[in-house]
Amino acid sequence: MIELQDIILPKGDPMIYWMIALLAIPFFSFLTSQKIGSKAPQWATFLLGLNTLLAIYLTATHWNSAALTMRGHWFKVGESQITYSFLLDRLTLIMSVIVNFISLLVHLFSQEYMRKDKAKPRYYAFLGLFTFSMMGIVLFNDLLFIFIFWELVGLSSYLLIGFWFEKKSASIAANKAFIMNRIGDIGFITGLMIFYTQFQSFDLEVIKSLMIDSEIKDGNWVAQFTNNGQVIINTLDGRWLSAAGIALFCGAVGKSAQFPLQVWLPDAMEGPTPVSALIHAATMVAAGVYLLARVFVILDAQALEVVAIVGAITAFMAAIAALSQFDIKKVLAYSTISQLGYMVMAMGIGAYTSGLFHLVTHAFFKAGLFLSAGIIIHQLHKLESKDVMFNAQDMRVMGGLRKHMPKTFFCFLIFALALAGLPGFSGFLSKDAILLDLAVWADIKGGGFYIPEVLAFGTVLFTSFYTLRMILLIFFGNFRLPVIMQKNELSNELKDGNWIMMAPVIILAALSLGPVFGLTLNPEHSWFVEAMPTPIYLVPAVYAAKSLVDVSPETFEALHGLVNAVSIGLALIGIVIGYLAYKPNAKLEQEFVERREPRGFFGQVSFYHWYQDALYTKAILKFVMLKAQALSWFDKHVIDGFVDGFAKSQVIFAHLMKWFDRYFVDGLVHLTVFTGGRIGQLTRSIQSGNVQAYILTSFVFLILLMLYLVF
Repeated sequence: MIELQDIILPKGDPMIYWMIALLAIPFFSFLTSQKIGSKAPQWATFLLGLNTLLAIYLTATHWNSAALTMRGHWFKVGESQITYSFLLDRLTLIMSVIVNFISLLVHLFSQEYMRKDKAKPRYYAFLGLFTFSMMGIVLFNDLLFIFIFWELVGLSSYLLIGFWFEKKSASIAANKAFIMNRIGDIGFITGLMIFYTQFQSFDLEVIKSLMIDSEIKDGNWVAQFTNNGQVIINTLDGRWLSAAGIALFCGAVGKSAQFPLQVWLPDAMEGPTPVSALIHAATMVAAGVYLLARVFVILDAQALEVVAIVGAITAFMAAIAALSQFDIKKVLAYSTISQLGYMVMAMGIGAYTSGLFHLVTHAFFKAGLFLSAGIIIHQLHKLESKDVMFNAQDMRVMGGLRKHMPKTFFCFLIFALALAGLPGFSGFLSKDAILLDLAVWADIKGGGFYIPEVLAFGTVLFTSFYTLRMILLIFFGNFRLPVIMQKNELSNELKDGNWIMMAPVIILAALSLGPVFGLTLNPEHSWFVEAMPTPIYLVPAVYAAKSLVDVSPETFEALHGLVNAVSIGLALIGIVIGYLAYKPNAKLEQEFVERREPRGFFGQVSFYHWYQDALYTKAILKFVMLKAQALSWFDKHVIDGFVDGFAKSQVIFAHLMKWFDRYFVDGLVHLTVFTGGRIGQLTRSIQSGNVQAYILTSFVFLILLMLYLVF
């Protein structure tokens, strides 16, 4: 039996001050940037650089150390003590470096991108708040605190997506992101409450320790422990264990844009492009994957199956949606959703290390893709004038940009090949690891569980197709804008961005190469996989999934060659098809500039993202609005009618009371006063002060008394 007091360790380790510093520096940036004014970009960038150096220092000094947990008491409710806890392990260290490093590059890039924006102090303040919120999720090991910072990430992303709130589309996109995330968070807080009900703690280490000691008896989930010397036995139906895991996953569904709540992420492109890089890299949308990693060992088999299926569906649907988009940022947004689907699916199949590996590699090449897109958009905006107005994000006005922007093209190509998962690039290693684990998992499960494998491998084909389509339409052929605007001189004005914009992109391009993670084509031999072993499940054995750790290495080796061949083959097929379809002067390439939307059923399914927005707008939202109107009518005519009727009856009753008060209560008072006055007047007339009159009155009274007595 576990004693809770034995788990709570005393605070006081000096390391806690370093942890607090990682939180305090970006928060200080948030507090001060807007007040500093025009110097905010340099000030905020300096603070984030300092925080990045601190994260790197902690990683270098504690990478080979044992995991360190620091706890303290927060407040007490009755006999329940609410604590807070920090966890410093390898996952915390690498995530703190990635979050701060990507944020630093975005800060630097934004100095040029937002140079002419008058609201840039507010922009940098929001970046600080966002980084602070993400660091809270990374550093805390307590579900309640993770939830608090989870909501702060939602708030800061709302502020950044709607930064240009004067645009109606930006305001709507921010609201949509906020609402969709709150829907998912209903599940998060539900799961949080289930675990607290069972274990009376939000501390993840406490929950994990008690989970080991819990058991399934007669279909019930039983947890037994002592708290302050008192033996506590909590029993829930065994299905609540699955429900708790699925509920926590709902939070990840909202934050990491998984089916069916992924519709907010493409619209989130209304924010500044550097914000898109920050949100899509390893920060907000990756927070859901990070949460799954933290609770991975307490998820049962049924919850993990749900996670795997949802991830596979999301990856496939988003890849299809990216095939026909015109907006460069929307293509990248759907690509992010698809890659997040891979990560979520990896967690669901038990490929903990592979999922985190893809999170890290994706952080670099996706941030690079968005920043490269930001350079293109920024440079195209410079061509705008009163006579030349166009959408700088529309790929239909691009084409042939490699001649004008060779550095951007070279970096974009590296990021795109990493996204497509070709050998020699980081994306190949991490995606290959996921696909290999998926193949083993599908063989173990059998039956319908081969469907996620089919969807995942199909996504490989579509990813390489839309990636090459994007490259060809942006960088090859002829520059279409001068032709559209009939202004040939525009071609001479387009060039690469300055060093402030190019430096972050070049750094990210270098980090997107495969050798950064190891001189190998086998992910098992990369330093990341060796450093981040997959933990074992802690749920009761009868509810636990079969761990991939228990599968023999020979099984993986037998499938590795086949998975590699199929993955690379599908990627190459997608590239070939994409080239034939969109190469310069091909029919689709020539028609592309004139298209307003794809033709045919499948083209429109892709362009409109499986009609999910239409479904929400015309079915769910319409139902909600009808329900709201019905409730409004009920409120107005029934509840308000009752309240108004009751109020009118009170008014009538008040008038009756007023009449009764005036004519009865006040009447009695007036009568008493009148009578008293008359008696007073009478007695006053008797009391005249004349002695002779008093003697005469007494004499008369005596005579009358004598007559009364006689007669």
